[in-house]
Amino acid sequence: MNKQWNRWLMPASFAVVLFLCIRVANDIPKREYYWEGNEWDFMLKDMLVVFAMSYPILFSMKCWLRFCRRKRLAWWKEYGAVFLATPFWCLLAMWIIRLLMGLKLDLYDVPIPVVVSILLGGFYYTFMRNRMIQKENEVQRLQLEKIKNDQLQTELKFLKAQYHPHFLFNALNTVYFQIDEKNEVPRRTLEILSDLLRYQLYNEGDKVTMRAEIEYLRKYISLWKLRSTERLKLQAHFDEALQEQEIYPLLFVPLVENAFKYVGGEYHIALDMRLKDGWLHFYIENSISAPLPLKEKQGIGIENLQRRLELLYPDCHTLGIKKEKTLFKVELVIKIDVYANKMCDNR
Repeated sequence: MNKQWNRWLMPASFAVVLFLCIRVANDIPKREYYWEGNEWDFMLKDMLVVFAMSYPILFSMKCWLRFCRRKRLAWWKEYGAVFLATPFWCLLAMWIIRLLMGLKLDLYDVPIPVVVSILLGGFYYTFMRNRMIQKENEVQRLQLEKIKNDQLQTELKFLKAQYHPHFLFNALNTVYFQIDEKNEVPRRTLEILSDLLRYQLYNEGDKVTMRAEIEYLRKYISLWKLRSTERLKLQAHFDEALQEQEIYPLLFVPLVENAFKYVGGEYHIALDMRLKDGWLHFYIENSISAPLPLKEKQGIGIENLQRRLELLYPDCHTLGIKKEKTLFKVELVIKIDVYANKMCDNR
């Protein structure tokens, strides 16, 4: 409601102030009084034209102000256009008034209204400009507060999420020392699981070397092999050139997990990871017992992986998933050469 009132009252107040300022500035040098030397119908038409012309000029100022704020124009260009448009509007209003009265526009009457309209128009424009800047600053302040609050909530969730891995990690250590030393298999299993948890816990966000990531994958695969049958035929190849290159961790785990989880038929899993021209090529396939129907929506693990890739390697990765009669194939290609990331979209 207040916005509507301001929308209609501001041009009216501008017209009143402008009309009074022009009348005072004209009457003092001439020592004449506008209210005494003219008839009411003349003064009424004069005021109505000023009122009518004030609405489009202020509306134009608002549109120009929004344009300038959006384009971030220099202040001299912004005010230059206002100071050029205001005299034109003033002369147009004076010409309309003289036309309605059947009079000619006297050049002696031009300078004072033009100067007054420029000064008053600049004042109103500055007033509207300051109000808009104040609103923008308020919006930015609220956005910053929201971002800070979201960051605090994210940090809190992260700290809560860390509690559970720490608890599980300590519990595994306790179980490990409770197992008799002669039971090497369960103790070895707990060692592998502890190493995996330690890697996930302390390498969640920062980049790691490919050597560390490959070592993690080897342990992860060995853990799955412990629970798999002897029928499983596993082929895993890791390029020896993958050593000190850096990559974000835990990107390949969902793909390896799916392969072990859904392997069937001939129980065959083939994994290959190699470096080629600064691109990391990861390929994994697993046999399936029967053709799987194509789903419109992937599992949550694949969805999370796709989202992580979009955030971490925008335009620098490809993820291909293919289902055949007896095979499920996935190929992930990532640009790991940091000096060539600008050329990712031209691969």
